[in-house]
This record gives sequence, structure tokens and C-alpha cells, in this order.
Amino acid sequence: MEINGSNPSLSSNCDATPLQVSPQPAKAKEDSVDDDAARMKGSVRSRGISNIAELIRSTPDVRESKIEQVRKRLDDGNYDVKAEKIAKKIIEDNLLDKI
Repeated sequence: MEINGSNPSLSSNCDATPLQVSPQPAKAKEDSVDDDAARMKGSVRSRGISNIAELIRSTPDVRESKIEQVRKRLDDGNYDVKAEKIAKKIIEDNLLDKI
């Protein structure tokens, strides 16, 4: 069987225009993959930052256990503070403030 020309019965009953498909450049697909990877990396990083922020929020500003130890020693009369140690700490803190 050989086909030559067009079928007149089909072409007379059909008013459709031919569909033209323009191919997308290959680079657009690569860019899409890069965009997806960047979004995924950003999402992972965002979750990591959120986890760190939550950890910081949940961490107390003071060490309650240390405060309780000192409070107990004060109540028991066993907390001995040396004047030299206090003076040294005051001087160190003042020097660091000036740097």
C-alpha cells in the first residue's frame, strides 16, 4: 500500500489548525534541576536553623544546677570566698571591657 497526497474526505470535514510545538531548550531543564536542588538545600538549611533556634530558646539563661549548688553551700555555711579571687575576677572583667 502506498500513500500519496492527502485524504480529501478528511481535509474537507476538518477545520483544525495544525498544532505547533516549539521544543524547550535543554538548558531550561538543567536550570529547573538546579532550582529544585537549591530549594531543597535551602529547605534543609532552614530546618537546621530552626532546630538550632529552638535549642537556643529551650536552653536556660542560667545554670540552675550551679546556682543550687552555691545556694546549698551558702545555707550550710560551707561557701568560702577568697578576696583575692574576687579582686582578680573584677580586674579581669574590667580589662576585657576596655579592649
